[in-house]
Amino acid sequence: MISLHGKQIETKMKFRWALMNKNTNYSDSVHQGDIVETNITNDPKAIIEAYELGKLQSSDKKIKSNRSRKAKQAIRKTVIENHNLREKKRKNENRFWSTVTIISLATLIVLLGQEYSGLFDSESNNSQDTVVFSSTADNPDPLSEECVDHSGLGRHDHSNLEIYINGELRAIPANLGINTDVCNQDGGNMHTVHTHDASGRLHIETAANVDMPLGVFFDIWGAHFNETGIFDYRVSNTHELIMTVDGITNYDFDDYLLIDGKEIVIIFQAKT
Repeated sequence: MISLHGKQIETKMKFRWALMNKNTNYSDSVHQGDIVETNITNDPKAIIEAYELGKLQSSDKKIKSNRSRKAKQAIRKTVIENHNLREKKRKNENRFWSTVTIISLATLIVLLGQEYSGLFDSESNNSQDTVVFSSTADNPDPLSEECVDHSGLGRHDHSNLEIYINGELRAIPANLGINTDVCNQDGGNMHTVHTHDASGRLHIETAANVDMPLGVFFDIWGAHFNETGIFDYRVSNTHELIMTVDGITNYDFDDYLLIDGKEIVIIFQAKT
């Protein structure tokens, strides 16, 4: 029996090739041995083993080929999956940074709006861009259009008023509410709330003893005043309006009823 190791394996492969060659005529075992270049006895078992060995090697090659093809397919699949993962990650990153950019811009716009809202001074008329606010004086209280003189009064008392805008004392004009377009007749040239000097002393004079809201004085002045602001200054996220009466915070603002001898302070300022 022929050994299946070393050179004898190569010999059996040559023999198998010779067996499959239809043009070769084998007359005896010696002739067969000469073709395969080895000492092959006329042993059918040896011939079959050589043939089967060739089949096994051919099968091994097919298996290896199939494995190689499957390995290549697996590698190609892995490459495609990795590529898709990278693309998905890149798109997610782009979406994330787009969202961050939009949120940042929106936040910046809001902050800028808060920073510059409510900071318009009616005296800044040199600017070409003038912001016009609605005013409480556009719808005046009827008491602001009543005219009186110093005779036959049902009420005559006084309150003191100070106004601060961003830390600066705002002057209250002298003779405000005297000899106006509405009240300019002899015996009736004064509005129900008026001043005689620039000290901030308010004179409340009425024909009947009636309650007098602080807002009436601002209507006569032609200036805005309520909880939303004073003059052309408006309450915002950055600025506030505070009113005190005898040092105590009061939230009535224009609806506050004037009382004799009270000290009223109105403050518009940045929030602290």
